[in-house]
Amino acid sequence: MEKLKVLLIVLVTAAAGLAVSMFILALSVSPNESPLDVIAGLMTGGFAPNLAILIPLSTLLFLFTLLASVVGIIYFLVLPEMKNYVAGSGGLDAAAVVLRTLKPDERRVVGVLDAHGGTYLQKYITKEAGLSRLKTHRVIASLSERGIVHAEKRGNTNEVSLVQWFHDGMHQ
Repeated sequence: MEKLKVLLIVLVTAAAGLAVSMFILALSVSPNESPLDVIAGLMTGGFAPNLAILIPLSTLLFLFTLLASVVGIIYFLVLPEMKNYVAGSGGLDAAAVVLRTLKPDERRVVGVLDAHGGTYLQKYITKEAGLSRLKTHRVIASLSERGIVHAEKRGNTNEVSLVQWFHDGMHQ
């Protein structure tokens, strides 16, 4: 829903920018006349020959506005799961949304943790996930930064645990 609000703001801003630009263009063309009359004259009669430079400028302005609108619409349509997500009303729960965004290595680590009740030592995760020690460390650091796992030092390794909300959400 937040993306829809952003899209609407982009479209309204683009339309307002086009309207203000047309108004300023009308003022610069004929400062003694009403800007609305000048805009109406330009739209019905076209540009005067001595104002030929304004044609490419107004065309570029229109194209930039159109491009901003299209980019906003494409951005919104590229993320269809965001359109369907409505918290609390039959939408996807947070854990399911997070699972869909995980990279394959992250999914393997989360899968190993889930298979062992949500908590496991990092050295064993490395073996079961089939990752190198460095890759496992990086994946766990990434998951920890995003609040999906918690790592606590235990001797020469870490005890890695899925956070409670995520672990509970995986088993609903």
